[in-house]
Amino acid sequence: MLQDPPTRAEVAALVNQARLDRHLSVRGAAQLSGVPASTMQGWLQGQHFPTPALRPKFLALVEHLELNHFLHAGLWLEDEA
Repeated sequence: MLQDPPTRAEVAALVNQARLDRHLSVRGAAQLSGVPASTMQGWLQGQHFPTPALRPKFLALVEHLELNHFLHAGLWLEDEA
């Protein structure tokens, strides 16, 4: 389990590896989350974190990939403080 809040690169790597392990395409992950494939690609490459408005969609993917014990809504609390 990750000890400190994960970095953007760690989040991206964790989610992307889980996606690959499940043979889920970027387009499929985007459809599950209800976002454009280009947005999903940016998340998976660690180019950006989801905006506050898109976090629920990202967390839906996290839950689908069974990563919610690592990544959860509180992940961004420090960003908003």
